[in-house]
Amino acid sequence: MELLAPEDFEPWVGRKVRVATIPEQVEITLASIQRLAPLRGIDVRPPFSLFFESPLEVYLIDGTYDLDCGRGGPHAIMITQLQPHPDRRIYQAVFS
Repeated sequence: MELLAPEDFEPWVGRKVRVATIPEQVEITLASIQRLAPLRGIDVRPPFSLFFESPLEVYLIDGTYDLDCGRGGPHAIMITQLQPHPDRRIYQAVFS
């Protein structure tokens, strides 16, 4: 199995992403990709984070969702909500 890399998600930055939720799908926007320093002594892919934004009315609990983004997607991606802003929610997915 090939590990996902930041390059797999670059075409989706700024675009809406469908999230498989029940009873119907919701959309969030892939706002940015943050590349992190490589982990010492580990020769895999460099770690990175994806940041998503949504309107306040789109509330996703921390969990794994099928997100329709990334090369070869949809992918099951674990997202966590960060401190919400007054006008939007921010979610993060960490790949290490």
